[in-house]
Amino acid sequence: MIASLLRVRAIVGADFRIRFRRVSTVIVFLLLSAFAYVWIPAPSTGRALIQINGQRAIYNSGAIGLGTGSLGMIFVGLFGYYVISNAIRRDVITRCGVVAASTPMRSGEYLLGKFLGNLAFLATFVCGFMLSSMVMLAVRGEARIEPLVFIEQYLLLTPSAIVFVSALAVLFESIPWLAGKLGDVVYFFVWMTVVGLVVGNEASHGSIHWTRCLDFTGFGFMIDQMQRTLQTHSISIGASDFDPTKAPILFPGLSLTREWVLPRLISLLSPLTLLPIAALFFHRFDPVRTRRVSGKGSRNWIGRIQNLFKPLSRRAVAFIMIPSRGGSFVGAIWTDAALTFTLFPLVFVAFVAITVVSLFAPLAAILPIVFAVLALIVSDVATRDARAGTTGSVRSISRLRENYVWWKLGSTCLLSFLLCAAPLIRTVVHGSLALAALICGILFVASTATALGVTTSNPKTFIVGFLTFWYVVVNDHGMNPMLDFAGFDGGASGTTIAVYGSIGVLAIGAGQLFYRVRLART
Repeated sequence: MIASLLRVRAIVGADFRIRFRRVSTVIVFLLLSAFAYVWIPAPSTGRALIQINGQRAIYNSGAIGLGTGSLGMIFVGLFGYYVISNAIRRDVITRCGVVAASTPMRSGEYLLGKFLGNLAFLATFVCGFMLSSMVMLAVRGEARIEPLVFIEQYLLLTPSAIVFVSALAVLFESIPWLAGKLGDVVYFFVWMTVVGLVVGNEASHGSIHWTRCLDFTGFGFMIDQMQRTLQTHSISIGASDFDPTKAPILFPGLSLTREWVLPRLISLLSPLTLLPIAALFFHRFDPVRTRRVSGKGSRNWIGRIQNLFKPLSRRAVAFIMIPSRGGSFVGAIWTDAALTFTLFPLVFVAFVAITVVSLFAPLAAILPIVFAVLALIVSDVATRDARAGTTGSVRSISRLRENYVWWKLGSTCLLSFLLCAAPLIRTVVHGSLALAALICGILFVASTATALGVTTSNPKTFIVGFLTFWYVVVNDHGMNPMLDFAGFDGGASGTTIAVYGSIGVLAIGAGQLFYRVRLART
């Protein structure tokens, strides 16, 4: 028993040290801490963290603890998964897992260690964020700091989210077909489904009480308790306008009531049942099975499907490659775009499907789906060289070395316009503004995917950022024209096009600057 605990502790310790030695970890923590100051506006701006019937809540430990705790909960649930979901894959790539598998370590011990490592990492982030929020309360608050009240808000909201995300990350990494990009997308929709189910039930005073046991996010508990405590449904959390003529009110914070004790306990412990399931699928670093996890084995199910379409994709690539002849920079862009069809024949299937569906289905119905598929495809273009270890070879080519960002941007744009050719043709009949909005949306996706890919060398950064934005846009249904970045609902204006065009230019400019600085240091 003691030896088993020592092995688990060694795994947790190694995982913790690897993560916290990275500069990116420090950067993410600093950005999260700084965002608290944006999330909580100064009352002098006419906006407040909590607004109740037009009155703002005084900035005390209860209000600030709730506001920053909810922000920490969002970070853990929505972004935390993408930060920790490479723990097992990292051991596969570095071959450390093979060494670990040759020891008396059991699979259950390894997975438990990875789960606890995920737990420790996210908990440390949340605790550090809580301490920085306390410092902010001392600077911007209107009442004395009450540490116990502050800690209580975090304990009521974040633990179940931390456990859920940590366990689900281990499960998804243990299942071959969920260990990659598909798992990233599936997790996003799983998280949003859980949030929608619980929040919708509590906001409508539904009678489906068992959904409270699935309140891993804590949103349902927060909504119910605020409505009970304040006896109103007119509540806003986040930067929102308030009526300065009304006196501010005192919000004591959330408290755990009797009917929520069991649901909160179940939501905290139930994710642990995912670990035995993960153990059933865990490969224990078997070379044959790890090749399948990494997508390189011929027995990988996605690979088998792609093999079915390789003859078709080869013919399509042979046709597409005709303009790339000549060795020019434009030819290099064209070749890199065509490489996506060669590496991933399913992209050719996506192209055919988008083209066929676009001929019959209403554009408003298919454009959101087209952009979701497009984002998944182009997210890999700017990162595949770093992930495949071919960056050095690319930099040995003079024109590509200095113009790497523009090369990847051109490749991403060309690939995007090829995939969206049919929707673009259909949009022509809807007028120049609709066509300009769609073109701007494509360029916005291409530029941000390239910029984030170059700066982070990780496709997950763009995937989680864009899917979050996409989710907001789709659920807005065109109510806010500034969100209709690609004309999904026909609400995009000239201002909308200008704004997203400017964001795309700034993003690619920042990516080019970052690349130049990094290139000068090598």
